[in-house]
Amino acid sequence: PTEQFQQGQQAYLSGQYTQAANLWQAAAASYADAEDRLHQAMTLSNLGLAYLKLGRFEAAETAIATAQDLLQAVAETPDQQRVAAQVLSAQAQAQQSRGHYAEAIQTLAEAQAHYVAVEDAAGELRSQLNQAQILQLQGRYLQALNLLNQVAEQLATLPDSALKANGLRQLGDTLRLVENAEQAQTVLEASLAVAQGIDDPGEQAATLISLGNTAEAQQQAETARQYYDAAAGLSPDLTLALQAQVNSLRLLKSENQFSRGQSQLAEVLNKIEALPLGRNSLFIQINLADLLVSPATSADNRTVADLLVRTLRQAEALQDIRSQAYALGYLGKLYQQNQQLAEATDLTRQALRLSQSINADSVTYRWQWQLGQLLAAQGEPDAAIAAYQQTLATLEALRSDLAAVNPEVRFSFREGIEPIYRELADLLLKSGGDRSPSQDNLRQARDVMEALQVAELVNFFRADCVVTNPVEIDQVDANALVINPIILPDRLELLVSTPGQPLQETTVAITAEQLNTTLDNLQQAISLPTAINRARTARAGLTVQRVDGGFDYLPLAQQVYDWLIRPIEGQIQAAHPDVLVFSLDGALRNVPLAVLHDGEQYLIEKHAIALTPSLELLAPPQPLAENQLQALVAGLSEARDGFGALPNVEREVTAIQTQVSGSVLLNEGFSKESFTSQLKESSFPIVHLATHGQFSSDPEQTFILAWDDRIRATELGVLLQQGELTRDAAVELLVLSACETASGDARAALGLAGIAVRSGARSTIATLWLVDDAGTSVLMENLYRQLADTSQTKAEVLRQAQLQLLQDENYQHPYFWAPFVLLGNWL
Repeated sequence: PTEQFQQGQQAYLSGQYTQAANLWQAAAASYADAEDRLHQAMTLSNLGLAYLKLGRFEAAETAIATAQDLLQAVAETPDQQRVAAQVLSAQAQAQQSRGHYAEAIQTLAEAQAHYVAVEDAAGELRSQLNQAQILQLQGRYLQALNLLNQVAEQLATLPDSALKANGLRQLGDTLRLVENAEQAQTVLEASLAVAQGIDDPGEQAATLISLGNTAEAQQQAETARQYYDAAAGLSPDLTLALQAQVNSLRLLKSENQFSRGQSQLAEVLNKIEALPLGRNSLFIQINLADLLVSPATSADNRTVADLLVRTLRQAEALQDIRSQAYALGYLGKLYQQNQQLAEATDLTRQALRLSQSINADSVTYRWQWQLGQLLAAQGEPDAAIAAYQQTLATLEALRSDLAAVNPEVRFSFREGIEPIYRELADLLLKSGGDRSPSQDNLRQARDVMEALQVAELVNFFRADCVVTNPVEIDQVDANALVINPIILPDRLELLVSTPGQPLQETTVAITAEQLNTTLDNLQQAISLPTAINRARTARAGLTVQRVDGGFDYLPLAQQVYDWLIRPIEGQIQAAHPDVLVFSLDGALRNVPLAVLHDGEQYLIEKHAIALTPSLELLAPPQPLAENQLQALVAGLSEARDGFGALPNVEREVTAIQTQVSGSVLLNEGFSKESFTSQLKESSFPIVHLATHGQFSSDPEQTFILAWDDRIRATELGVLLQQGELTRDAAVELLVLSACETASGDARAALGLAGIAVRSGARSTIATLWLVDDAGTSVLMENLYRQLADTSQTKAEVLRQAQLQLLQDENYQHPYFWAPFVLLGNWL
């Protein structure tokens, strides 16, 4: 029996599970004949693992239960404890395969206690790794990472083994999921080196797939493809090989080249039927179905339907509720695409019931959303709105996962989350016949779009750190008018909030594509350095004309004015507001509204302007008092970290010193440590940073440059708020005078909003692009001179500083004055 047991181990490790099961079955019988209960129990637990691989779950559970019964009759010795731990580990795998994750973690904790008792460090480590794996399956990635970090030191001391390769791979996978791809790659390369050193093709293939996933996360498509192909060719396990091939097909779809993978798809579909029944095979089939159900793949409907029905039957056999919900939901999506709406609705409702029965919110929201789309398509707007509202309620419950790392939720915010908010707003704002949207629907639409902006910031920071406080404009400023533009596929909706008045809605017949193209052209026309060379182009004509290889900005500025302001001019004039407050949507955030032109004047010449991601994110309104004109001014005039010199920063700093008191950190004096120390030790209502900075849709690429390091968005918020705690005083005004939005990043303004919200400052003044150095110093001197007049709001102070620059013949072009924006509290 000893020889049979060892041969079974070799067969199992090479993926020959049937042969392993036969050998272990024979060995167990021989041990039973010899009344060697301890070795019989150990062999039966291994037999259970082989049965699990073959999808024979009841047989596996019977073998493991028999092993546990046998151990009851064996005296407790170190060997008995060690075997008990092995049996418990096998039982945890059986529980995991059934989706009973909580029970599996508890069983593994019991196994770990046995390993600790017999001082089996490798067994203890294996139990911890298995617990981390289950935490990931539950979506508890941060807990998994904490556990893996605890065992990382133990892994480093182990000799090369499959256990070490597996542990490093788990750590690397988890680091990728928490979006630390560079560190993940380093750890995974170490895992691969271990697997290669022990010549274990299974471990090598698994790690190659993980490296491919990491390369894909870093948008290195060709590198990812090479890893997947290597894994598929190397793996002795059909499940791993098919997983690699499905990942490779996913890459082709993301590159809009799925047609190149037809032969590979045929091979996968042919082999997938040979997969042993189990959760891993379900995972692969569901991932493949997710790919094929997309119209972009042009897959044959019958092929996809057959795959989903087979997956559903297998999931039912395994009693895997989550996989059943996926299979039914994707079937519903397939019927939806074929306009078989009644059948699609029935399937979607079935999927929804199943996912709700196991509290799988990360699956539930998908089918709630799909149900809302189906009800809308069938002319049931009220029912559709209710379904969408339930979807958003589920997403709210999921916010911590959204913010953290659950890949089922965070697969793509723009494609998978944002459209839900827009589609609901669209439904709420649609008029029926002669009926206009009700006040309740208008309020809901506005609240939905503001909730979208909060969700975007949560997603940006990967943390649920955005505190909201529902307010009406009346509570903030009775002299302000708030405009919520909502960009929908076929129109632009303008919602206007005036204190004491009902919400007003205006529809502008312009497609999102037309609007976005015009906004992009306008942004380029005024923000690129070549704009300076076009500063004195003719201010006439209604059509866009090419000037010096670019666009003339003025006709574009007039066109956007006609869409965004002219339709509501009557409401603005009737309200006589002190400030126009915009809660901007989409591409509108990338364009400074000050530059919009009515044919005679810029918008900034008529109104003070402020921006807010949402009224709910405003700090309590409070104007600067005269005794608060103290500033911490930090700046770099010299070239650092690949960024050019800003020679006029010294002039800017000197000009500010003449207007307000405070402290100055310049060049070498502006280190991260000295900046932190100043914030903690002194009270500065104004923090002014005259240094390079960048706003991006990636929080890691949103930063302010100090002499010795980059201060990222999350760090800046922590520093400012730590200072607030020690000083018991908030930063009233944060000024970022030399920043720019990341080149080529359509959503870079999200980084600006992120800094403004996360910093804790009541108000933030920043630039949308890197402005002329000399012009900035002039504007800042004007700004601080105006701030001394505390009767003016911050919005009016910025407006006057911009107007003074506009009236200077050297700086009349919008390139110089338009990019300065005020976010947050405008009073």
